[in-house]
Amino acid sequence: MVYIKIRNAQFSMVVSKYIVMPHHANPSGLMFGGVLMGWMDMAAAMVAEKHTGMDVATVSIEKITFTSPIRVGDHVTVKAELIETGNTSMKISVSVESEAVKAGTLTQATHAILTFVAVDKVMKPCQVPKLVK
Repeated sequence: MVYIKIRNAQFSMVVSKYIVMPHHANPSGLMFGGVLMGWMDMAAAMVAEKHTGMDVATVSIEKITFTSPIRVGDHVTVKAELIETGNTSMKISVSVESEAVKAGTLTQATHAILTFVAVDKVMKPCQVPKLVK
């Protein structure tokens, strides 16, 4: 029998901060959605890896809506937190805030739920530690 640890969400929570540079944006100075999605996926992957101590793979990203534009120079905070575990999968909530530092405004830019699966060396799904709420 394999002993699976039980962990809480705080154990694996990730908060990443970035500044939007010109290479992250289109000619109008608005951040590319794909770049932001990559940052969200990376933060969620770090949560999944920390929770399991294993390799992980993205399974899905639930609906993502960009509710506020993010501009070159804005500071972006990506917060990822484990909200649910299954047998081999994990659901991770990722929220994004943008801050226009010079204007002093903080805006919720987007949110999504990402699902990951833990995998072994041959990419076979593995049991994950349970989440304690």
